[in-house]
Formats: sequence, C-alpha cells, structure tokens
Amino acid sequence: MIKKILGVFVLLLTGFFLYGLNEKKDAKQELQAVAPLVKEEEDLTIWMVTDIHYLAPDLFDDGEAFARMKATSAGKDLEHIPAIMEALVWEAAKEQPDLLIVSGDLTFNGEYQSMVELADFFRKIEENGTQVSVIPGNHDIHSGWARKFQGEEMEVVEQVTPEDFEGIFAEFGYDLAISKDPTSLSYVIEPKEGFPFLMIDTNIYSEMKSTKAPIAEGRINEETFTWLEEYFNMQGEPQETYLVGHHPLMNHSGREGGGLVLENSEEATEFFVEKGIQAGFAGHIHAQNISKTDHFKVPFYEIITGALSIFPNAIGEITLSNEELSYQRKTLDVEGWAEEVGNQAPELLAYSQTSHDFFKGDGEILALQMMFEEQWYEEIYEEDVMDFVGMMNVRYFSGEDYVEDESLLEELTNHAGYQIIQDNSETFLKRYTNQLLQDKNLDDLSIVIPHKQ
Repeated sequence: MIKKILGVFVLLLTGFFLYGLNEKKDAKQELQAVAPLVKEEEDLTIWMVTDIHYLAPDLFDDGEAFARMKATSAGKDLEHIPAIMEALVWEAAKEQPDLLIVSGDLTFNGEYQSMVELADFFRKIEENGTQVSVIPGNHDIHSGWARKFQGEEMEVVEQVTPEDFEGIFAEFGYDLAISKDPTSLSYVIEPKEGFPFLMIDTNIYSEMKSTKAPIAEGRINEETFTWLEEYFNMQGEPQETYLVGHHPLMNHSGREGGGLVLENSEEATEFFVEKGIQAGFAGHIHAQNISKTDHFKVPFYEIITGALSIFPNAIGEITLSNEELSYQRKTLDVEGWAEEVGNQAPELLAYSQTSHDFFKGDGEILALQMMFEEQWYEEIYEEDVMDFVGMMNVRYFSGEDYVEDESLLEELTNHAGYQIIQDNSETFLKRYTNQLLQDKNLDDLSIVIPHKQ
C-alpha cells in the first residue's frame, strides 16, 4: 500500500514538473524592461574573456594524478588560474569596464565547486562596478569528467546541471536579460540602448548527469531558433545586434572535425546575417583569431578571443559607440596584480614569461610525441623541431600569425625545424606547421566595424 501511495506521489510530481516545463515553453514571449548600463550618448566598454577552465584549488594537489592531467591539458596553466582570476578582479576594478562577458568553458570540466567559486569572483567584479554576463561552454554542464585530483588518484565529484548553472549565475547575465529562451540557457541583454547582445547556448549536453567526456561539438537547436525568430519579430525597428556563443560559426583553423565549428553553422550564419547581424564573438578553439566571410550579401565578422587559461591570457576589449564597434586584444596584467598585492611568488611576478614558457613547452612536447608517432624521431632533430613547433604554437594561439611582411615568412621557413619537418613528416606535423605559418584573412589583434547605415 505504501509503495502504491509513493508511486502516485511520484507520478503527481512528474506531472506537475512536465506541466510547468510545457507551460514555460508555450508561454508567449514578452520583453523585459531592464535599464541599460550606459546612457544612449555614452560609449559602452566590454571585456570579453573565454575558456577560463577554472579548477577549484581544493580539487587538486601536487600529486601524480594532477601532474598527469596537466600534461594532457593542452597548455592550460591550471595551477595558476586561481591567481589569474584574482588578477582579473583587480584589473577590472582598476580599469572599470561596464560589462564583462564570459563566453563559455568557465570550468575545467564542469565541477560544481569550481562553478560556485567562480561565482564568488564574479560577485567581487560586480561589487567593484562591472556587470558580468556568462554563458556555458561544452565543458561546463553534465560533464562526466568532473574530477578531484588527490595524490595518485582521481575522484568523481559533483557535476553541474543546466538548472545549477542558471541558479549559480542568476546574478551574472540572467538578471540583465530582456528575453530568455525557455529551452536552453540562451538569453538577450541590451547593455546599451539599441545594441542587444544575443547570448546563445550552443552546447550539446545530455539530459541526465553523464559519465562520459564533454561533447566537443555544438549546435543551435530548432527551439532556440524559434525563440530568436519571435524575439526579432517583437524587436520593432532594426537594431545593431551582436552575437555571443561558445562555438564559432566559421572555420578559423582550416582543420576539419574535432567540433571546432558549430554543426549547423551555415544555417545559423545565414539566419543571423538575414537578421542584420554583422559581427559575432566566440571561444572554444582557444586561439585568438578574427575572420570575415563574404559568402552572403553583406560581410559577417567573427572575433575569437584567445583562452584566458593559456598564453597570452587574453582579454578582448570592446568599445561600442553610436558609430562603430572597435576591438583590441589586450593581455591580463598578472604581474601588476602580484606586485600590488605583495605576492612574492617569482613565477607570478614574471608571469608573462612564465605563461609563455609553459605554453611553448606544451607545443614542444607535442612535437616530440608526433616525431615518435610518425616514426622518424632522431635525437639530432629533437631540439630544432621542438623549438619550431613550440614557437609556432605561441604565434598562432596568441594571434600573432597574421603576416604581411614576406621577409618574416622567409625567416620562419628557413628555421631548421621547419626544414626537418618538411623533409621527414608526411602527416600531422607537416600539415599542422604549414597551417600555422600565415593567416591571410585579417589582423587577429584588432578591428573596427562601422555600424550599418
């Protein structure tokens, strides 16, 4: 009898939950009145950061398990990311941008504790006068890789659900929303009147908590397109709208596969261009890059800010006036923070070099691994090949690979490591290093985009 009563109770709760969910999905959209952050005649200053990959300090130590993870973390300086966040709080307080946008992969692998601690950092940033607006990345929700690293062991820790994410970051973007998508974690903010930003959840995550790796691929679901269509229909007069997502719409690397581009990128780009959007911002690939496509009647620009977790610890600084949007990549001043707060750690007082060497070293290890895998390793090749690949990785990911000076290109191709790779590699290393040589699209560090007339 008790089992029957419990069964009816569960059915009732399930019914109420599904009714509430369906009611939310079916509800007619209404735009919320939220005061802009700046006056109509004022410029809006935005800092754009992405791919923080924060791991709470209590979730790792200096043991073997964490060492193994660091070796496979693609150059992310996990050990110093808490200090990077402290430096971000400090520099935002000093420079006073109006808005900080974080375009996904807030955490290393969706650890609940990491999310809660990040919210504390964002709260400090807001207390110092800068509003914060976040969206999730593919590592943030229902990640089966949420782990604690202690000694020689890895331990499963609590992962984040979509409901957790919206609750933890309720004060950081969702409170600024003039419209929210009932079927995803997407929303719209309008920090300057007439200049909305579409904060789009592009991630694919399971409905239940997972035991598997985060899904690298992303897409915008049809329900979100329906919500966006309704939003644009309610918008009235055309506005200068911008797009923010975690996954890029464009192929910035030249490589195929690996979830580097939104799965339905062509459909999405066409949709946004038809709505009059001429610029978008994303992360995910960790590399600083600005590209333009002319496949449509009007050009569409996409700006990728490099990951905060790797060299050169990039911030995209955006100034939005009534005439144009300007973007400039800057570097987080970790050294200035360490000096001002009296942190005596030598690696932080010289962090630009620390970060550079750490990331270059990751590229050097990649080169060594691939020489063995491609079966042409010889000791006499090691130093030159490792130096070249490490150097090229730094150039590419920091956005320094836009080359107009042919003499610089000649200098790179005359490097002994490049010549050795060309003579010996027939697969990955040859393709990869040739791809990293020269970006011929746009300068990746700055751009000015005039508003539509």
